[in-house]
Amino acid sequence: MKRYFSSFSPILYGLIIFCTAFCIMAGFIHPAFLAVAVAVSLAALGYTLWSIAKLRKKTFAVIDAAVGGLDSGKRPAISNTPLPVAITEPGGEVLWYNDLFAQLFPKKGQLYGEDATRLVQGLNMEKARTPVGSEVNLQGRYFTAFLAEAGSEEEHVLLLYLVEITKLKQDSIEFGLSRPAVLTLLVDNYDDVLQSYKDSEKARITGEVERCLENYIGQTTGILIKVSNRKFYAVVEYRHMRKFIDERFAVLDRIRKILVDGKIPITLSIGVGMLPDTLSENMKNSSHSLDMALGRGGDQAAVKTINGYDFFGGVSKGVEKRTKVRARIIASALKELCQGSEQIFIMGHKFSDLDSVGSSVGLCRALRMLGCHAFAVIDYDTTLSQPLVARIQEADQGDIFIDADSAQETVDKNTLVIVMDTHAQNMVDRPHLVDRAGAVVVIDHHRKRVDYIQGAVLFYHEPYASSTSEMVSELLGYLNEDDRIEQVFAEALLSGIVLDTKNFAVKTGVKTFEAAAYLRSLGADTVEVKRLFSSSMEAFRSRTAIVTSAKIYHQCAIAVAQEDVDDMRVVAAQAADELLEISDVKASFVLFSQGSQVNISARSMGQLNVQVILESLGGGGHHTMAGAQLRETSLEAAVDMLKQSIDMYYKNNHIAD
Repeated sequence: MKRYFSSFSPILYGLIIFCTAFCIMAGFIHPAFLAVAVAVSLAALGYTLWSIAKLRKKTFAVIDAAVGGLDSGKRPAISNTPLPVAITEPGGEVLWYNDLFAQLFPKKGQLYGEDATRLVQGLNMEKARTPVGSEVNLQGRYFTAFLAEAGSEEEHVLLLYLVEITKLKQDSIEFGLSRPAVLTLLVDNYDDVLQSYKDSEKARITGEVERCLENYIGQTTGILIKVSNRKFYAVVEYRHMRKFIDERFAVLDRIRKILVDGKIPITLSIGVGMLPDTLSENMKNSSHSLDMALGRGGDQAAVKTINGYDFFGGVSKGVEKRTKVRARIIASALKELCQGSEQIFIMGHKFSDLDSVGSSVGLCRALRMLGCHAFAVIDYDTTLSQPLVARIQEADQGDIFIDADSAQETVDKNTLVIVMDTHAQNMVDRPHLVDRAGAVVVIDHHRKRVDYIQGAVLFYHEPYASSTSEMVSELLGYLNEDDRIEQVFAEALLSGIVLDTKNFAVKTGVKTFEAAAYLRSLGADTVEVKRLFSSSMEAFRSRTAIVTSAKIYHQCAIAVAQEDVDDMRVVAAQAADELLEISDVKASFVLFSQGSQVNISARSMGQLNVQVILESLGGGGHHTMAGAQLRETSLEAAVDMLKQSIDMYYKNNHIAD
């Protein structure tokens, strides 16, 4: 309390100086005034000293009462306790402390009058009153602070004592850092790339991959287990897992440098499980993470987190799977499932395009030929494929459609819903159909999203396919080996392939041309397909204005549509396609507003992954075609957010302009 009472010293000194000056002035006036002045000054000084002494006595009386009121040995017990202890006022001012408490603050000197909350950094007075206490860090040592009241209700103080938990904290940190994480590593294209090479070349590639993985895991205390030539398991401690994440899984780049025949890169996919307490749960999460990585095209790492998944890499194009075994198995299972359902609704995504509608009507017609009660769900007000819908209706096949609202009224537990061209729950045209259906089938080619539809009976997902129409065309040969769908439906499927491949320019493989050839053999007319892409003069002018306004940023063409026209979504997509024809443009982004929402249509020629770029903005799609919607955002703010996402993509993937 020395510092507390020393605060009265300036007042006392000031009073002495004033009294002295007062007496001197009184002596100059008259000797009688001097005697009175001396008497008054002495009385004032005496009263001041008496008041300070009384306050000091009362203060220590409160402390003595508080300390004496404690049951365990009174003051000696508190002074000699093996814990750092201090007594404070209810407001936090330190009144008393023992030697152990003082040793925690060697540079502070006397601690009387100090504020305990400032002295003990991180002290939460309210939390310290609970049985849990308040955790604090002092000079690198960890303590749990507790507060207890002592004294009477009128005059009480707080007893602050600190329990050291440094060893416990260090053990807890070490336990967290040493927890095991499981990695499942899969060489994506091992079989597809090496199937035509000699065993010696396969052995060379396998050896380089193993050496790279051994060096990568070997820098940790973990272990690497080889399951097959293309699959490995690794178990590493969490401390090393954090380093892998901070380095964004540098092993992906190292594996990609391994070339077959000097030109074809090997790619790796990684699934990581590291959160649960048990190895079995980590193993399960690692497998799910690998499925997510492969569903997004491979050549990346997926890490299971509390909030979903984090993805790293994904800069390479997906490798086409040439085998048709899976398509045959899916077709057989789908046929059996459909023939056992009372009614079937085939539904695409919101603002359905030619791929969504084309694949839906193509599959719907094939199922009807099997005797199934199937309908293609369409929202006539929002679809972007009105020319195709009109073409089918003109061919007297309009009964194949059912309005989306009517479908919602009739769906029940005996209904099978087939979702086409999307696998995200919030992207389907009518989410209630999925929720109320007895069974759900998903057929899609987009890179897998975290919010995919759960519980699907069949999940036919091929991110390597050019379009959903290509996938359906492949299924047709196994669903109907004898019957052939009509020309108008073949043209609908071909239009979906043409749309997503930009006239067979991007994301095309052997299967793509096989599907197109099959549809052509069914009578699909390429001229009629071309007419489905025709637009009005107003749309042409708007598209030209968008292309003219584009600006180049990091080899990306960014254009903003300033005026609103009918079918702006179609116009924006077409403008994005045209921007790719500019030399040195690797990707294009067209932004347009609808109310308070800004939509982004993105395209690329495969050098940049637009799906990854827009994913940070809440969008999705696949490697060469993606989109995003930004709510409550202006066009200017959306452009800034897009540029930041492009910067992040370039930085994370070490891409130079």
